[in-house]
Amino acid sequence: MHGRTRWRMLVDEFALPRMAERERRPVTSKEEARRRWEPLFLGEIGAGRDPPVSPIQARSTDTVTAFLDVYADRYVKAEALKSAPSVLSRLSAIKKHLGAKAVRDLERVEVIEDFKAAYSKGRKLATFNRTLGVLRHAMNWGMGRSPAVFDRTPFFRFGVKIKVKGETRRDRRVLLEEEIRLLLAADRMSGADHGFVGSSMRDRIVGALETGCRRGEMLLIKNRHVQWDTCQIRIPAEHAKDGESRRIPFSRNGRLAELLERRRFLGPDAFVFGTPNGEFQSDFRTAWETLVLSAAGKGTERAKRGGRVNREALQAVDVHWHDLRHEAAAAGWPLVSICERSTPTRPRGSQDDPTLSERDRCRTVEGDERETVEG
Repeated sequence: MHGRTRWRMLVDEFALPRMAERERRPVTSKEEARRRWEPLFLGEIGAGRDPPVSPIQARSTDTVTAFLDVYADRYVKAEALKSAPSVLSRLSAIKKHLGAKAVRDLERVEVIEDFKAAYSKGRKLATFNRTLGVLRHAMNWGMGRSPAVFDRTPFFRFGVKIKVKGETRRDRRVLLEEEIRLLLAADRMSGADHGFVGSSMRDRIVGALETGCRRGEMLLIKNRHVQWDTCQIRIPAEHAKDGESRRIPFSRNGRLAELLERRRFLGPDAFVFGTPNGEFQSDFRTAWETLVLSAAGKGTERAKRGGRVNREALQAVDVHWHDLRHEAAAAGWPLVSICERSTPTRPRGSQDDPTLSERDRCRTVEGDERETVEG
């Protein structure tokens, strides 16, 4: 009896579809039924599902596309992954190449090798490896379902291997001249032809250079996270990639403080680096790509409204958003963590002292003193 409904458990009818193919057999032990299958049966009822129907069988997984759709719904979206947009994009690429194949074909090494040969053309090794990593995780997730979608995986020592040693570790910085060009380009994008995004993009560039935050961390900063009594910005653990909270100091007389003061009137729940009215801005890739090309003197025309810019020209400029974080690291900011520290431990007046104003804090690049750009 459960929820005023009487349920009857037919052990074999419930258990056999949930067994892996290689171990499928009738349940002959009452102890096995009580210890292994009864908790699963009650769990299905508690989740509001019909126990005789396996969750993975509720939707067809005969093809790779169908299986990846189930994986996206029941894992990527259900778990609310921070990297969900990136994972869904890579799943789309996999479905484009392998979507029509039978799902069991993914167990064959030669099928994955053919996919590697086709998909790796014109792509960097790191990009391709991330896509293979998503496919491997999806297959491992499928092997853990009841019943298992796969009996084995092609990713093993003598099968398909993901080689990360050849990946390029990007450590490029944004130089002073590039920073000036980016800020000037942001000023030029303040008109109606660019949707008035120039001011917001300028604030985000300043925020990235002065805080050293990752893009996702920075976009989640609210006014309530700014502690004016100690001149710090608090990054909650749930917003940080490493899951550790930290506090980022800033100068009360610097350009970051001017930005924070200007957004302060929007209220404690307003996003500092969000929309002009303080709402959350999940992504600004289109504006960033246009700004990078404009700063480099390249054309920003698009084939269609909302489409991507000239990818070849963008790759030739070779400026990534994460390069701003590298520049912040080179300027002396402790990117690993300033974990729960109320005051800086470096001596006042040193080059790395975060309490100095941006104009007073000079950064040394290849032996030359470099002054932070103001406005």
